[in-house]
Amino acid sequence: MSNPTATTTPASFTRGLFARAIYDDLVFPFPAPLDERSPDEGKIIKRLTGDIREMVAAGLLDPARSDEEETIREETIRAFAERGLLALTIPKAYGGLGLSATGYAHMLGVVAGADPSAGVLVGVHCGLGSKAIVLFGNEEQKARYLPMLARGETLAAYALTEPETGSDAQNIKTTAELDSDGSWLLNGRKIWIGNGQRAGVIATFAQTWVERRGERVRRPTAFIITPPMDGFKVLGTFRKLGIRGSTQAELEYRNLRVPAENVLGEVGKGFTVAVHVLNGGRHSLAAACVAGSKGLLNSMTDYAEHRVQFGQPIANFEITQRKLATTAAEIYAADAMLGVLGKLADTPDADQSLEAACCKVFASDLLWRSADEMVQIAGGRGFVKPYPYERLLRDARINRIFEGTNEILRLFIALNGIAEPAQRLAGLGSALKSPLRNVGLLGSYAAERLMQRFGATASLDATLDERLEKHKAKLEKHVGELATATEKAIIAHKKEIIEKQMILERLANMAIDLFATACVVSRTQRMIETSASDAGLVARSIALCDLFCVTAGLRFRENRTGLESEAVDEQRRVVAAQVRAHTGYSISDAV
Repeated sequence: MSNPTATTTPASFTRGLFARAIYDDLVFPFPAPLDERSPDEGKIIKRLTGDIREMVAAGLLDPARSDEEETIREETIRAFAERGLLALTIPKAYGGLGLSATGYAHMLGVVAGADPSAGVLVGVHCGLGSKAIVLFGNEEQKARYLPMLARGETLAAYALTEPETGSDAQNIKTTAELDSDGSWLLNGRKIWIGNGQRAGVIATFAQTWVERRGERVRRPTAFIITPPMDGFKVLGTFRKLGIRGSTQAELEYRNLRVPAENVLGEVGKGFTVAVHVLNGGRHSLAAACVAGSKGLLNSMTDYAEHRVQFGQPIANFEITQRKLATTAAEIYAADAMLGVLGKLADTPDADQSLEAACCKVFASDLLWRSADEMVQIAGGRGFVKPYPYERLLRDARINRIFEGTNEILRLFIALNGIAEPAQRLAGLGSALKSPLRNVGLLGSYAAERLMQRFGATASLDATLDERLEKHKAKLEKHVGELATATEKAIIAHKKEIIEKQMILERLANMAIDLFATACVVSRTQRMIETSASDAGLVARSIALCDLFCVTAGLRFRENRTGLESEAVDEQRRVVAAQVRAHTGYSISDAV
């Protein structure tokens, strides 16, 4: 078996794949269900899940109403507070429920499954604003803010994103100047801030002057602000395509005076705050996407069984069956990825940044495809109200943008993955430090965090049921092919590899499918071991595993083959240059 503890820095399963290293101890054995690992937490989650069902039945959670009214009603927020749903991530010592990362992510999925807009509100409050104070607040800050947030006396928000720089914490434009009395004066604007117009506690970020290697430089610092404050202004809120019940605001700081005691963490270390908070955000967002996909598959199946065309249910048609089967297999994979990510997230000092990115990309893409297929299966009814399908499609779209766009996350996965092989092959590590930093919040701290490949093997050493051996063999083969493709790309492009985004995207897609495949095999092995008395459940699990592994393997081969087609990439660059030069399409109408 591999031994990730043999490394001096935390091992990453996904990063290892790029270097022929399979850290199977990070994925195998598949973790036991939460209620087995922590019965007390399992009881809390069961109670909260029942509360959500009751809120839905009572009309307190009504996604159609929140969509039409473009708000979550105050009575709903009060009901959340009374049931502890605003205290999920806050430690018990401060009046919270103190759920584990796994438990919180699961509960956010339950809330978002009932109403995606409510999921955003709870996610921002629990997983971003409150979580920043849980992770980086000093004892005085925790005692001051966390109890009131746990009780729901006010909402929390997290204000990082800016109009010019997005969520790139290293390059934000908002500044904080140290005044003579020790307080800070903040100036700048923040945009797309969830809960921003109603939050009484906001974790925010601004550039501060610090000394680094004898030089005075700007570095981001995290602060706690507590509206209403002089110099704080809500410029407005946005009307949106989906998740209309949640609110995203634009904020302005104009000589906003923040007391010295409201610095969150250390001055100049705001990047660390942002990274750790957003890693957890990707985990919970992925859980919400998986929950939404399960609901959509249930709706697809029900509709297809009852919608009769040409004298029979459309579920009888093979094209419909393909949609149902593909969605089911990918949900099985996403669920497996969440199980492994939860294990990593609940392990102290584990490196989960790439795995969180993989889960977020995979699950948000899955939810979008599921919603699109639901609309297609519903036909005309999928496009109109009062049917819910068009709203589900609109609500699904934001998840590929939230918590780092999927395009940027793919670059992050690939850039982190190729860094260690690059160092080993050509000493290019220093050339890769800058792009890693520029990726910003996407989870790593640049090349010094990259681990050496000790304690891992190029094989999957876990003991598997013979029915899974074929997937083990393919996985090992594909890990070798990813490493070879990575080395070829580095040798061919050297430092310029950081600009070859179409290559990086393919490498990332290959790694995502390999991580997903490993998780699926691990989960299926556990199902075989623990459900031997239920032959039907084992058979269903193996069928889902087989389908996913085969289709993921086909995608892997397509991406690997694409790496050998750089002439196509060059032609894309040529056509893109023509489009840019003519500001769009430049050929006269064929008619």
